[in-house]
Amino acid sequence: MFTPRQTGPFAGLRLIDADSHVTEPEDLWTSRAPAKFADRVPGTRAASDGQSYWFVDGLQLSRNNSIAFVNKAGEKVPYYGSDMELADGKIGAAKEDIHRAAVEAKPRVELLDEMGIYAQIVYPNIMGFAAPAMVQGLDRDLSYLICQIFNDAMREWQAEGSERLLPQAMLPFWDIEQSIAEARRAKNIGLTGVLMAGEPHLGGLPDLATEHWYPLYEVLSELELPINIHIGARNWKGEQGGAAWPSLPERAAKPVRSIQTELSNSRFISNLCASDVLIRYPKLNWVSVESGIGWIPYVLERIDYEYREEFPGGLPPELPPAKEMFQKGIFGTFWFEDAGPLVLLDRIGADNVLWETDFPHPTSLYPNPVERSEEKLAVLSPDVVRKIVQDNAAKLYKIEV
Repeated sequence: MFTPRQTGPFAGLRLIDADSHVTEPEDLWTSRAPAKFADRVPGTRAASDGQSYWFVDGLQLSRNNSIAFVNKAGEKVPYYGSDMELADGKIGAAKEDIHRAAVEAKPRVELLDEMGIYAQIVYPNIMGFAAPAMVQGLDRDLSYLICQIFNDAMREWQAEGSERLLPQAMLPFWDIEQSIAEARRAKNIGLTGVLMAGEPHLGGLPDLATEHWYPLYEVLSELELPINIHIGARNWKGEQGGAAWPSLPERAAKPVRSIQTELSNSRFISNLCASDVLIRYPKLNWVSVESGIGWIPYVLERIDYEYREEFPGGLPPELPPAKEMFQKGIFGTFWFEDAGPLVLLDRIGADNVLWETDFPHPTSLYPNPVERSEEKLAVLSPDVVRKIVQDNAAKLYKIEV
């Protein structure tokens, strides 16, 4: 049973973690698919190299890794060993050794109680990071079924987690009519937000400012479902192949890749703030997930500086400054930072920031996320702390606190 902290900066608050992950069971799709699709939906099997991979409709996807870095004993597993090699060639703990809370709902809620967290917004691993690659080229019936099965399974998971675990719905965003239908279905079954890619035009779809998306935006505004753009959900071929210099040792290359992956969300935010989408759809909210917040003021200032210095007349009269545009409907999430929440908050907006832990990924705040964040945020005023760790997420995702 959840009990709010009695003392300290988070006393009395129902903390909401705005970014955590679930490791999908290997049979999530195969156990639910109609017989004619059973061998085409995502599933795992050994490839020619003897290793287990995820496949969909015969297409080999990523390695069948847990992407969970907490083992059964509750210990955080390092990404690399002392020799900078992946343990057993895998990312994360072995499937048979990961903490049950990475996969199962009830153990996750028990862990939340232990850590002092009330609720979590939950994102997928395989479905989230590989969705664009997974669906490009698949026929519509199959790709739509993959989304529906995932969303149904996640709704079951939400119920098993006493409505404290809130997975976000995957939309078949490659098809507007199906996306609208699935958004309505997601709302009807009790899911609280949707997943999309921030740069669908890189995969051959229209960009997010075009009229192509307007019917979907209208429905999502009506349903009050936020659009969540998680980093990594844009696996278009050829992306970020040269993020780290080839000469760097892996200990140096890994953080460079992480930084560039997180900063990739600056592209969707800068495009969104320079477009008129936030004006056209004032009730539609967007969340930049697992991308940090310290870089956001620079992006907003840079847009406005460009207009002032290089364009006669400055901003188009119908568009307010970028900071104001951002504050109309965009949220950023943070977990480890100092500068973002402690120095730059007034340049971002306390109403537009969410707190996260990234459990159970390698850079998550586990095992003591609340203590680490409480110590950091203690210098902020109580009303600002309340917004960041509880109220903003509660309002956005319709969570009773």
